[in-house]
Amino acid sequence: MKKNIISIVLLVISLSFLLSGCIEVDVNIGIDENFTAILSYQISLDAGAVDMQHQDVLKRAMHSIGWYYQENLNFIVELNLDSEPYMMIMTRRVENSSFEQAYQSLENMLTNEEMTLFMEIDMAFQSSGRQSRYIFNAVADIPKIMQLSNAEELTPELQQQFKQAVETGEGNVTLTLPASEVISSVYPVQMRDNQAVMSVPLSFNSQTEIELSGVVNLLEDGTPGGSIDEILREQNKFREISIILCGAALVIIIILIPVLIFAGRKRKRQRNYSSERS
Repeated sequence: MKKNIISIVLLVISLSFLLSGCIEVDVNIGIDENFTAILSYQISLDAGAVDMQHQDVLKRAMHSIGWYYQENLNFIVELNLDSEPYMMIMTRRVENSSFEQAYQSLENMLTNEEMTLFMEIDMAFQSSGRQSRYIFNAVADIPKIMQLSNAEELTPELQQQFKQAVETGEGNVTLTLPASEVISSVYPVQMRDNQAVMSVPLSFNSQTEIELSGVVNLLEDGTPGGSIDEILREQNKFREISIILCGAALVIIIILIPVLIFAGRKRKRQRNYSSERS
């Protein structure tokens, strides 16, 4: 297995501030309401106690990482190196025309060793009619990534500093997927406009496991809807409104018929009266 570029990110950043700063890595993955697959890394560094020489090293490292992701991996990169905390946001978006296509695009990104943080990915998708089911399983293993990097080539002193620096890291992995109903999850899930959002703490010294399975019920226009009960309630509500409107229209017609008949008779009498006078 070739070295993961993420190992370079974590290794360079951790060694750059050598226990003098704090690193936070937030990972956002998922599919939005427009079927766009998203993979995003936000790296925040508090390097206030780092001397100017190491700050320059740190900035050059972040520039190099951002350039690599932008030029070689088609990420959009944002850098803030003018004030504390230093921040780098790297985002890759892939547009799709359906949920199934978006799920495949997301899997392609997460299994690409050059851009993924995950050592294991198990994603399954099944579609039947207007309902789709999926299973998402992933494992992030930062200690394993470090073993695959060149950290072992460091001096014992730097290895110890590196180990302590990594242990101070923190962050979250946030997974967002369309969902009408959540079948199972390893962490609590928030439902927002038929989107399941799950945030998992990212461990820097052990494995981080992410599991989510759900069901998507598609509406007539192909967009994700709510649960079956919610869709049926909306359909019944629409049917009731239609019945009420039809009833109101019928009442109006019933009221108008005598009026129209009376107006017609009145016009006829007026014409007859005018003819008699002539």
